[in-house]
Amino acid sequence: MALVDVDSWLTEYESCSRLNQTLLTQLNERDGKQTSSVDYNRLTSSIQLGIRQFDRELQELKYKLNEAAKTKAVTFEEIERRQTLWDSLQSQRQLLKKRYLSATRSDRSALLETSAASSIWSSPNRAGPSADSGNESDTAAIIDVQRLKQTQIDMLEQQNRGLETLSQTISRQRALATQIGQEFEEQNDILDNLANTAERVERGVSRETQGITAINRNESSTWGYWIVIIVLFIAIIIVGVL
Repeated sequence: MALVDVDSWLTEYESCSRLNQTLLTQLNERDGKQTSSVDYNRLTSSIQLGIRQFDRELQELKYKLNEAAKTKAVTFEEIERRQTLWDSLQSQRQLLKKRYLSATRSDRSALLETSAASSIWSSPNRAGPSADSGNESDTAAIIDVQRLKQTQIDMLEQQNRGLETLSQTISRQRALATQIGQEFEEQNDILDNLANTAERVERGVSRETQGITAINRNESSTWGYWIVIIVLFIAIIIVGVL
């Protein structure tokens, strides 16, 4: 039994489409949050991670599509249909990223305007080198926090990739083990049939052998009767002559 290679392109396409819808929902949800809130930052990090995953899945779909076209694993019409689906996802991805970048730039502009206004209306006592050094310290702290968040996001992303690869490997091994088990069951059935056939043949041969042996015995005992008959015949002739 040959192993079956399952075409998973359409399944991965559906997964990518669902991810696109999830990212759009998160963007809509983030628009209703304040830029300084915890939920806003959480959604922003989740959207960044989702867009990266979206890009990876698009690349994987494109790679598999090209391989299918080279090996002619599917028909030409199916290749064209999948190319159209992929182009649609690519367009959705560009719109999604454009909307995300536009919202992010607006948030940064609003933050800069707020910072400039607060610096204009600040008291003279706060002006001077000490205020500048404090602002620089705050900026450095914010940058460190952002770097830490980005590092954590990268680590989670790597773990997700590793888990996804491990899951795919386990799935392939499970399918392979199932097919091997089926092969063993079929081979065992064939061996059982051969054993039953050999047993029937052996019993038939044994019966035939016993029959032949009995016939041989009967033929051997007949010779003795013929000898007695001949002797008696000769004796009768001799007596008649005398």
